[in-house]
Amino acid sequence: MKYIGPFLRINKLKKENINNQLFYLAKESLNQIVLYSKCGVYTSLKELKIKNISNFDINTFKDLSPLLCIYRKASPKLINVDNKLTWNEDKFKKEINIDSNSLMTLCLLELSDYYEDFKDMDTNKYNLSGIYRSLSKKQLEFYASYFRNHDGVFIDKKIQNDLYEEDLKFEEKDKKFSYSSQAFLMAAFYKCSYLMEGDEKESYKNFSLDILNMFIEFKEELYELPSDELTKLCLGLNIFYKYSGSEECKLLLLDLCELLCADANDAIFSFSNKDIERNCLKYTNYILLYKNTGIIKFRDKAEALISKLLDLYDPEKGIFIKDSEGKDITFSCSEIILYLLVCIIHSDINEDENKSNDIIIDIFKHQLIDSGIILSWPEAPDLNNIERYRNYSLKADDLIEEQNFRMPSIPTPESYELAPVFAKHITYNKKKETFKDPKLSFDSYKNMLIFFSIIHILTPGKYLFNEVKLDSEKGLENESES
Repeated sequence: MKYIGPFLRINKLKKENINNQLFYLAKESLNQIVLYSKCGVYTSLKELKIKNISNFDINTFKDLSPLLCIYRKASPKLINVDNKLTWNEDKFKKEINIDSNSLMTLCLLELSDYYEDFKDMDTNKYNLSGIYRSLSKKQLEFYASYFRNHDGVFIDKKIQNDLYEEDLKFEEKDKKFSYSSQAFLMAAFYKCSYLMEGDEKESYKNFSLDILNMFIEFKEELYELPSDELTKLCLGLNIFYKYSGSEECKLLLLDLCELLCADANDAIFSFSNKDIERNCLKYTNYILLYKNTGIIKFRDKAEALISKLLDLYDPEKGIFIKDSEGKDITFSCSEIILYLLVCIIHSDINEDENKSNDIIIDIFKHQLIDSGIILSWPEAPDLNNIERYRNYSLKADDLIEEQNFRMPSIPTPESYELAPVFAKHITYNKKKETFKDPKLSFDSYKNMLIFFSIIHILTPGKYLFNEVKLDSEKGLENESES
């Protein structure tokens, strides 16, 4: 009888499991897209000219096609070519969205730090750090060469000629530029400068600071930006400030976030179909600025905003609900993830917040997993992989359950022949209280925004809000003013 085991084998899902699963999905999906999908202009491993890499084995990474830039859209349905599943190049929409690319590079730069910690523990993982760093540098050089207009600002473009021609040509898709796009790239160039030495280091750093000076010079124009663009600009500046600690950036952020606080839509907490994502990003901006300055006003704005966001949750349905006059409600993949992330942040900085813990688990299970918006999920690391063990010990007693990496209800890319990405949106039928199967789609901007948000916030050991605790009387605790 001792071999029968317990009647129930179900492990209760916890917030920590969800954090780890999301991070694992983000880093593994990004790896597959950036190194193997060919969904963009790509190069070879040889062209990356990787330095300081340990015991490099070319056979380990022989099938890599590292992306210099990523296309705007593709089909996530994989096809079989020479007994290998691959992306369908005939389905690529060969337009270049600059935000997708800046977020992709920021993901690689942050993951290069994560894999740096595997030095002297796992050669292949440590080598990924070198690959990601070299690729990030190449990508930024590529963007600066091809994706700027005659004024020097970064804009969206589309490819004019065949990839196999010697000289690539791109044409402007839209003559307009966004300030937020420049801010994300400012952060990426500054972060990348840390990887370099000498004149090259100063060149990347100064290029980044030139963008900051442009913001300061045209500050009056920033005051006229619509709320969506202002929110994204503040996010880019917050990321840059985390990397640089620039006092000029901090002062600009304070100015612009004051403007965000005065925004009419913020004051009435509008939550139409387009507003969930913006308000989640606003909350993140307020908390980041509170973390960096200790100014209680931003904490209070964040708390008021999250209170309204949490009110959208319907405990009977286990999802958050938006206003909709029709029979269906459409949720984008990015707003679901951002809603989930702000709930996680809120829970972690309010340690006794049980309500948001319940919401996190319900949203993750019902609105993310059961809805089908995640098309597939990479296999969990095998038992020889040091990431399967606490402190990377490889000891049996430290083995981490598979539930920390994936949910078994979502198929692997190999079993469903779908890439491990998020469909653009999902539709919920209010009468039937069920989700419809999503349209098979890959939107690079939405996916890169999701991956960067997860990686930036939830990287194990480097959790962004570890030291932020809210205290209604004392304000910010355990965090010195920057």
